[in-house]
Amino acid sequence: MLGMKLIAGSGRSGTTWILDSLAKANGLRPVFEPLHPYVSEVGNRYAHRALKAADCCPDLEHFLAEVIAGRALPLWTRYRRQIRWLVPPPAEFSTRHDAGRTVRRWGKLFRDLPELFIATRRKYPLVKCIRANLMLDWLVRGQGCRVVLIVRHPAAVIESELRASWNADFALDRFSKNKTLHELTNGRYLRLLGDRLSPIEGLAARWVVENQWVVEQAAESGVCVVHYEHLRSSPESTWPVVIRALDVERAPDPELLAIPSQQSSPQSADPEPLSRRTRWLKALSTDQLAAIQGVLDSVECDLYSVAGPEPREAPCPVVRAAAAGAQT
Repeated sequence: MLGMKLIAGSGRSGTTWILDSLAKANGLRPVFEPLHPYVSEVGNRYAHRALKAADCCPDLEHFLAEVIAGRALPLWTRYRRQIRWLVPPPAEFSTRHDAGRTVRRWGKLFRDLPELFIATRRKYPLVKCIRANLMLDWLVRGQGCRVVLIVRHPAAVIESELRASWNADFALDRFSKNKTLHELTNGRYLRLLGDRLSPIEGLAARWVVENQWVVEQAAESGVCVVHYEHLRSSPESTWPVVIRALDVERAPDPELLAIPSQQSSPQSADPEPLSRRTRWLKALSTDQLAAIQGVLDSVECDLYSVAGPEPREAPCPVVRAAAAGAQT
């Protein structure tokens, strides 16, 4: 059994910030995104895939064991770079713009390298993944892992994804073809995934599939659900929930939490001041907000509403006895 400690969530939900803050506070080795589909064949096969607790996946189990032991994907999981970014193929290095992008990537690597190198020397791992939401039952009940699922307002997530030029194509294709997902959810998402979706509707559909059903099943699976908004608005009561669920000793100090995520550009002392946390309210148009709400309404997802920035109802964090006894 893997028995790892995992921070899960959709992309742009604050998972990297939480990973680095907790890892530094507790002397843990951060393991970054082992299921990225472009860095390994196993990652490509299992990213965004739904699994049941009893599913037998020896290849995935072996792969994750190798990654968290530090024996696989060191450039990506330790230093968060892909070789094609640092040494792009000729087709991606033919203009001044391409050259500038590569220079910026090398520059950011050298800026991040000292801190990341220190982190790689730590013994015990802490993993974060944005493509494992649908296999959390397998990880907790099947593999004895401790898992915290970070859930953030879909409009905030989508506004950030749009600024980063993300799309949902890979995930939506994976969801559409995943028979286990449709079996577990009684076909809840078949109609939505079969519709012709705009880019922003596609991002909203991905968020819904990654979060709605998983949150509903969290108590049964033993997954601790934590809202990103609560980590920001009431850290004194929310961080202890994360600490207990992952069985680590210390919450990050406020000074540590003020350090921007390694995935962000430091623009202020606070990695995400209030004006930025709610900027989606002004940054997204009325039509875009309506499109997001339309997707939520289509599958009766009431975790959030575009009418306001806070969760509608906070799920009760749960840690099953089986997970509480998991070993790292």
